[in-house]
Amino acid sequence: MVYLITTGYFKPGEKLPTVRGLAAEISINFNTVNKAYISLVDEGYIDSKPGRGAIVREIEEEKSEKFESVDTLIEDCVDACLAMGLSFDDVNKRIKKKMREMEKERSGGKG
Repeated sequence: MVYLITTGYFKPGEKLPTVRGLAAEISINFNTVNKAYISLVDEGYIDSKPGRGAIVREIEEEKSEKFESVDTLIEDCVDACLAMGLSFDDVNKRIKKKMREMEKERSGGKG
């Protein structure tokens, strides 16, 4: 979906298929598609409101390039962790733990 949005297949302001509709259309579990849409919201690619559906946001080229750079850094980090013998699940848990620690530190220990 990110590729389709960043390459212009889905235009800014365009409504995406419903989660249920897309899941049925491509024969993927509803929860898998729902998680993908949540990730797209979190990453700033779409806005999603109950009853309104998922709408493609305007993605600035610079922001898109930054996302690609960040994705490359993350991929390199994950590859290094896998090379050290960690599983994908272990890497995911460690990253989430570190993110929580960093958020807490940067918010002054609140939360």
